[in-house]
Amino acid sequence: MEEKESLVAVHGNEVFADSRVIAEKLGKQHQHVLRKIDQLQKEIADLGVPNGGTKKDEGIEVFKGKTRFYRGQTFRYFEINKPAFSLLVMGFTGKKSLIVKRTFNKAFYDMERMLLNHANLEWTRSREQGKQVRLNMTDAVKQFIEYSTKQGSRNASRYYASLTRMEYKALGLIEKNEKVSKGFRNKLDQMDLFLLTSAEMVARKAIAEGMELNLHYKEIYQLAKQKVMELADLMIIKPRISA
Repeated sequence: MEEKESLVAVHGNEVFADSRVIAEKLGKQHQHVLRKIDQLQKEIADLGVPNGGTKKDEGIEVFKGKTRFYRGQTFRYFEINKPAFSLLVMGFTGKKSLIVKRTFNKAFYDMERMLLNHANLEWTRSREQGKQVRLNMTDAVKQFIEYSTKQGSRNASRYYASLTRMEYKALGLIEKNEKVSKGFRNKLDQMDLFLLTSAEMVARKAIAEGMELNLHYKEIYQLAKQKVMELADLMIIKPRISA
C-alpha cells in the first residue's frame, strides 16, 4: 500500500487524517497532539465558529472526536479534515515538520482528486444511462401523441414539453413557473439524474399501460403524473405541483 493511502482515509466522501498517524509522522506523543487539538477547539469555540461543517461549508475546520477500546481502556483520537490539519500543524516547526506537512497535503490532494475523478465517472455513466431512458421516453411520447390525436386532441404535440415539465416540477428540480434553460440536464448532479431517469421510466410505463387499456388520453396523462408523484413521495421529496 502506498504511503498516501495510509496517511488519509475517506469517510462519507470526505477525506480525513487520523491524529494518531499525524503524531507518529511528526515524532510526537499522541497526547501532545491531542492537547493541541483540544486547545484549538476551545479557541474556535471562543470565536463563535462551529467546529464542523457541511458540504456547503468548505474551509471549515472539522475535528471528529473518536474513541477506541484497548485492553479495558478507552483512548481518544480525532479524524480531521484538510483545513483542520493545516491549522493543527501550523504550530509545529522544523525541517521534519515541513516534510510531514507537505506529505500530508499531497495525500489530501491526491485523495480528493481521486474522489472527484470517481464522481465525474459515475456522473458520466448516469448521464449515458439517462440518455437511453430519455430516448425510450421520447418514443413512448411520440406514440402517445399519435394516440391522442386519433382521439381528437388538437394540441397533442405539446405533450413532449408538458410531460417533461411535469417530471421536473414533481421532483422539485424547477419551480412552478420556472423556465428550463438549454442544457438543463447537463447541470444536474448524479442523484437528480437518477431521480429523473426513474421518473421517466415510471411515466413511460404508465403511458404504455394506459394506451393498452384504451384509456382517454387525458386520463393517461393524469395516470403518468400520478405515478411520478408517487415516486417523488417514495423518495421523500416534496412535490411542488398538486396531484
